[in-house]
Amino acid sequence: MQQRPAATTLAPAVMVHFYRGVMDLAVTWRARIDVTTNWAVITAGSIASFLLSDPRHPQIMALLGMFLLFAFLCIESRRFRFYDLWSGWIRLMETDYFAPVLRDNTIQPTAQWHSMLVCDLQEPHFKITFWEAMGRRLRHNYFALFMFMLLVWLDKLLITTSRSIRCATVIDCAAIGPLPGLLIIGVVALFYLSMLIIMLSTPKLVTTGTEVIDRHLVFRRMVAPNAKLVGFKRHHDLPMPSEPMLRMPEED
Repeated sequence: MQQRPAATTLAPAVMVHFYRGVMDLAVTWRARIDVTTNWAVITAGSIASFLLSDPRHPQIMALLGMFLLFAFLCIESRRFRFYDLWSGWIRLMETDYFAPVLRDNTIQPTAQWHSMLVCDLQEPHFKITFWEAMGRRLRHNYFALFMFMLLVWLDKLLITTSRSIRCATVIDCAAIGPLPGLLIIGVVALFYLSMLIIMLSTPKLVTTGTEVIDRHLVFRRMVAPNAKLVGFKRHHDLPMPSEPMLRMPEED
């Protein structure tokens, strides 16, 4: 059986603490994402219960529910971009630091991931756009919620049409004040069409998440040329280290 090489100073305790710190950031932002989803589910359920409990309740509440779901989706998309940033750093350390340590008990000092992580630490860049984050959240959670709210709205219109003497058709019952029902239906249809386009036109990370992507995709995301700088700072080129990192912090 081949003997593993002796441990080197390329496995410093500082990496362990850094990994734990970034993991805490990722878990915190993951929890914030889940909280926003819970708000959306509770809002959709509450509005549906209110609308269908009494025929006299106005159907505009369903449209308000769609607006609130969209607001939650925007908030969650922004939070997901931060979570994707932290989880990308974690995945990079898992594939290029911890995996070689566990496999060979050593790390190459000239490994490319050192420079990539240092540059991204100095000036973090989002790895996905806001629309890509929105498309991912739509595919995973919000499209089902939007469809549920659409069914509630249509059900409310049908109930109002069958029991009301003021409107004879669904289009008439969809009217809100001076706004004709055909305009309201057209706006809702356009809104759902735009959500469908966003969901289908953002194919990145469709089948998996940042937590389990392979090493090559991690590198591609880290050097994404269209990555957007986090925050409102002016971008400037960062100097890449020209010499290999020969000296590493000693292990505790």
